[in-house]
Amino acid sequence: MDQDSSPPVVSESPKSIPLPMPDTQTPASAPAADGVLADEKRVVSPPPHTSGRFFTKPRLKQYWHDGVLYTSRSSYEVDTSVLFVDLLYVGIIAVNADTTIENLTKTAFLRFCVTFLPTWKIWSDIAILVTQFETDDLSQRTIILFILACLVGYTTNIYSAFYETYAQLVGFYLAARFCVALVTLTLALVIPRVRPIMLLNVVSILVPAIFWIGSCFLEENTRETLIWLAISFELPLKDMWGSLFIVWLIRDIPKVSKSIAGRLQRVFQYFPAIEVRHRSERVGAFVSLVFGYSVVGILYQSQSKFGINAFYGKAVLGLVQAFCFNWIYFDVDQKYQQAKSAQRHTISAALWFNAHLPFIMAFTLSSAALSRLVVAHDCINANPETLIPTWEERSEPELTRDLRWFYCGGLGIAFLFMAVISLARGDHPRKNERIPQKYRLALRAAVAIVWICLPQAKELNSLELIGITSSTTVFALAVDVYGMGQEDFPREDTDQFEHRPVNRRETVIGF
Repeated sequence: MDQDSSPPVVSESPKSIPLPMPDTQTPASAPAADGVLADEKRVVSPPPHTSGRFFTKPRLKQYWHDGVLYTSRSSYEVDTSVLFVDLLYVGIIAVNADTTIENLTKTAFLRFCVTFLPTWKIWSDIAILVTQFETDDLSQRTIILFILACLVGYTTNIYSAFYETYAQLVGFYLAARFCVALVTLTLALVIPRVRPIMLLNVVSILVPAIFWIGSCFLEENTRETLIWLAISFELPLKDMWGSLFIVWLIRDIPKVSKSIAGRLQRVFQYFPAIEVRHRSERVGAFVSLVFGYSVVGILYQSQSKFGINAFYGKAVLGLVQAFCFNWIYFDVDQKYQQAKSAQRHTISAALWFNAHLPFIMAFTLSSAALSRLVVAHDCINANPETLIPTWEERSEPELTRDLRWFYCGGLGIAFLFMAVISLARGDHPRKNERIPQKYRLALRAAVAIVWICLPQAKELNSLELIGITSSTTVFALAVDVYGMGQEDFPREDTDQFEHRPVNRRETVIGF
């Protein structure tokens, strides 16, 4: 189990000062074993370049031991393979959302949830393994490529998942999960110190796999029970509450029973960990790709000689809306908050990460619905004949009730969970703050509730609907920017910069 919330425990005891761990070897106070842990006193050169080797012994990047989070120098390095996985996964969830919008029914929404959650689990597994362990060899890249191939096969069977292609969909998903289980078992064998927790992870993969396999042999109406049992075991029980339970065992079990605490400490002495700040950067990079997808969805092709019409206006309003979401998430909720605000408490760290799942699901579904609203011709100055045939076929003369709910409900839920994410960060009051954060978050919640209720106003056309959501987004952003106030940054002293002559060969242009 990944310990995303381990840093909060670090800050609660005298031992809990994160030590500078240059590389993954054993501390001076402990005997060197397995070449796994780090020397805290002497600087160790980074590991050699191993990307040309087929297999390299894995090394822990971060680990939890005896109340201290040890972090290696390479734990903050960005792995390009993870960025590639992020890009592919955004395309996969986009295809999933577009497929759902093609058939606006309750069954389609249920299919979206069922097919979205397993892909989220696979994406999370890849990010965690690459972040916790360092190999950078051909075997690691081959494994990632195999899992991505399984994700592609999974995506190609989404449309008819509840009918003809369910067995194929489950087969591709289990192939990826069993691959992760095999990698985890290999890590348990190669790194003995983390063997107990890695074997526990293998069990947590195999148990829900039994439910997935069993669902393939049931009828369509009865298999949903096993599907939700498998998803509940993998996400809420393991990822959301499992990490909290492990941290509770480490920190609070001695208060209950010292004998049980001693046994657990002997078995689970070392935990692979993920530093919260690094996880925040990784999730932020993925969210930026999700926002980028929403902008791609509003693009269309026109064949009109004068293209300034209602279609263009709705596309620009959708662009403004996505830009404001990006501004609020990164420049309001992250830039001006404490760097370690998510590390203050175990629950806040877990809440911060887990709130991203419904946020991304709702925003992706709303963005897919927005792409249909942009080309709808239910308002003035929106002639579908000005669109090329591909987009003219998608243009609808009237908004259906389900499309309104998908757009407004998804956008409102996403905005509401953005407030939850900001609240989990626990921002301290700033010196020049004009409006306290709790009032600004209350305004966001009120705006989200208004959006969720907008489908009840059936007389609103697509232009009016997008106009209301975009204008209220700008209003909420303006209140946040004004309410935060101005930060008194010291003026930069230009004398601190180094002045030296530069040879023309050192410049980009070269002359």
